[in-house]
Amino acid sequence: MKENISLWQLFILVFLFLLGSSIVVNIGVKAERDAWIAILIACISGLFLVFNYLQLLKWFPSKNLFEILEECLGKWLGGLLGIIYVTFFFLLASFVLRDFGELMVSSIFLRTPIEFISITMIFLIVYIVYLGIEVLGRITEIFIPYAVVFLLFLGVGVLFSGTVEFKNILPILGEGVTPVLTPVFEEIIHFPFGEFIAFMVIIPHVSKFKYAAKTSVIAYLLAGIFLVYSSLLQITTLGVLKERVNFPLLSTARQISLLNFIERVDLLIVFIMMLGIIVKASVLLYGGLKGLEKIFKRPYRDFAFPMGMLIALYSILIGEDYYEYIMIGGKILTVYIQTFLQIIVPISLLAIAFFIKKKVVKKSESN
Repeated sequence: MKENISLWQLFILVFLFLLGSSIVVNIGVKAERDAWIAILIACISGLFLVFNYLQLLKWFPSKNLFEILEECLGKWLGGLLGIIYVTFFFLLASFVLRDFGELMVSSIFLRTPIEFISITMIFLIVYIVYLGIEVLGRITEIFIPYAVVFLLFLGVGVLFSGTVEFKNILPILGEGVTPVLTPVFEEIIHFPFGEFIAFMVIIPHVSKFKYAAKTSVIAYLLAGIFLVYSSLLQITTLGVLKERVNFPLLSTARQISLLNFIERVDLLIVFIMMLGIIVKASVLLYGGLKGLEKIFKRPYRDFAFPMGMLIALYSILIGEDYYEYIMIGGKILTVYIQTFLQIIVPISLLAIAFFIKKKVVKKSESN
């Protein structure tokens, strides 16, 4: 069954995927009040990775990540790396699911076991992915206006509530450049910007493929702008408290109090994160399933339910508490696994693909 999505649907998917859980969790915390600068630098630096991924797709049109791996590295090495990427996508999906579970049990469902939330959410995600990437695209078309309006309302709300203190961002680069650059290359360029690699499985399904790269880059930059906007809101509203809370955007929303009537708008943030989580986890699950489809020569839908259950299970077992989970994600996943799979392998593939293309051109010229 051939699946296609429109350019507009691709735009929304990229935008919501990059916001995902990153808009709510405390990214760039090491940069303190300069976190927004770190996010901006990471966004610009991450463009290099995005152009790398898109160039590979351009050189191998209609082929996804797993097919490109086999084309460049051969059946065995490409297949081995394909298995690693499948595991990687499922691992990322479990981290994303855990982010949502932690938010829910700490803000709304205080007495609900996180296991129940993870299993309930994965059922929804598996069902969407089973129906196909087109269905995910249509769902995001419906809900994207609400997410954007709620984000903009959050800024207006805290501004008119009188809780914004622009002096909190001063002095800019007060500790120098090093504290800002450290989280850029240790954390933010990998999460969320480097995770764009998952779209190497989605973009081949875009109906107007030749415009997919431009659309993806615009959505990527817009998501980066919104992440900078979110970080500035958190810093100007919470100040130094931003570094001490797990979900600073949620704490920022709780500062809104307009006319003694509009208060406690936590649910808006939960809605934004829920939409982002559904999109991000669905894209990652779909990416992993397409890898299994390539490896086992069976429709990806056959693997949807069992893999979804494994993701839910690992999201629970990944850490006994929030701090252990963050330690595993921040140290092991980001520093080692993401660096290898999101930077080293794609750059190596680009170099190999360049020589393959050059060899083909020379051969055609000689004939």
